[in-house]
Amino acid sequence: MIEQLASYNLWANIRFTERALHGSEALIDREVSSSFPSLRATVLHIRDAENAWMHRLEGIAPVPWPAEADRSIETLPKYSTRLRDLVLGKDEDWLLGTVAYHDLRGNTHEQVRWQMLLHCFNHGTQHRGQLITMMRTLGMDGIPANDLVVYQRTLKK
Repeated sequence: MIEQLASYNLWANIRFTERALHGSEALIDREVSSSFPSLRATVLHIRDAENAWMHRLEGIAPVPWPAEADRSIETLPKYSTRLRDLVLGKDEDWLLGTVAYHDLRGNTHEQVRWQMLLHCFNHGTQHRGQLITMMRTLGMDGIPANDLVVYQRTLKK
């Protein structure tokens, strides 16, 4: 299940990145009322959060924020691929392992890896939902369907 969610996350992020790239830079940066002020800011937040969780899962500190200086939305799939690749082939012991980490405010937490991964994938889903609303507000068409079931239908039975 975790491997499928990691692959789904990558699939959905690629779809949104490709769609957003068809918009002008001005459109990608136009302010829209949401958790983050623009499509770019939302996509980069997903990227930076995935990078942070990946570092935590691997026990690497400190977590760089932002993930990199490049503000191109094309950078998101690279991080989603790394997260998926980290998860592929991991056994149950790794998923059930506990990791101690610090959040961005410096607070210490300890959590099981599978819970951290579910949070990360759910976080991306939440913000992709916001991207849909933002794209509609901006008058964009061709907004990709990103439901998990749409992804699952692409898989071989």
